[in-house]
Amino acid sequence: MNEYYMIAPKEKGSQKFAKGVKSVCKKLYASKKAYLFLLPLFFFLLTFSYFPAISGIYHSFFDWKDSGEATFIGIENYKELFSDAVVFWPSCITLLKIMLPKLIINIVVPFVVAEMIFNLKSDKAKSNYRLWILIPMVAPGVVTTLIWDYIYDPNFGAITAIWKLFGGEPIDWLNDTRTAIPAIIFMGFPWIGGTNVLIYISGLNSISAEARESARLDGAGTFRIIFSIDLPMIFGQVKFFLINGLISGIQDYSVQFLLTNGGPGYDTMVPGYYMYQAAFQSGRMGYASAIGTFLFVIIMGLTLISFRLGKKKEVDA
Repeated sequence: MNEYYMIAPKEKGSQKFAKGVKSVCKKLYASKKAYLFLLPLFFFLLTFSYFPAISGIYHSFFDWKDSGEATFIGIENYKELFSDAVVFWPSCITLLKIMLPKLIINIVVPFVVAEMIFNLKSDKAKSNYRLWILIPMVAPGVVTTLIWDYIYDPNFGAITAIWKLFGGEPIDWLNDTRTAIPAIIFMGFPWIGGTNVLIYISGLNSISAEARESARLDGAGTFRIIFSIDLPMIFGQVKFFLINGLISGIQDYSVQFLLTNGGPGYDTMVPGYYMYQAAFQSGRMGYASAIGTFLFVIIMGLTLISFRLGKKKEVDA
């Protein structure tokens, strides 16, 4: 006796899509009250975060002036930008000279200080040091930058006074080609104020004490424990500081805006400040949008690479 089996026809792509949409709509409706409360958040997020970025990319293809006049010119802004060997490309080199040392400093120095505080025997001492590290955060960043302007004053600054003690001649630290970039990198010394140290300490506190004790019983010294246990276990914090440092380093031009004006000459000019000058001093909003779009692509690319390397490191671990 022959048996016949009926094979159900496969669903078409459109039917699967319709079912998926229906399922999503059901979930949204089931949580309608929650999404209703989130609507203002999404509105302001789209209006003040996403719209300006999209508008900047769009207007990078226009000869957009600060008067509001905009004429479509295709990729002419990008052609001019990439052929600018006088300001733009040297500013990118300057950015690397400033950003890379500061990035390494802001990752390594807070970690060293966090290890020193974490390994203190006294809980009271740990608490006091955490407090002293947080105190500099009370002062706004602009105020801190202006204080460094006084420290670097060629006549009465603290750095100049120390330099004179060793027989040196007065130097205009921020306006001398030889010292401008090193002076910017040195700003913020000793580079431990803020939350970096506290985030590292939080990560170290989350590591099992048994792991360290087992390592010590096996004869591991302090440095072996740091490199074999502590660093792998707080790699998430290191990755966070790396990505955040790359983004903030590329975007930052506060020192140039407040102190150097990109000088002497173009020695401290960075792309972010060049973008500001193009937009608000030259009135070339379209050209500035092209610079901003270029920086956005670089930041996005570096962020994705950092995430990829971070995932690979976690898999290998």
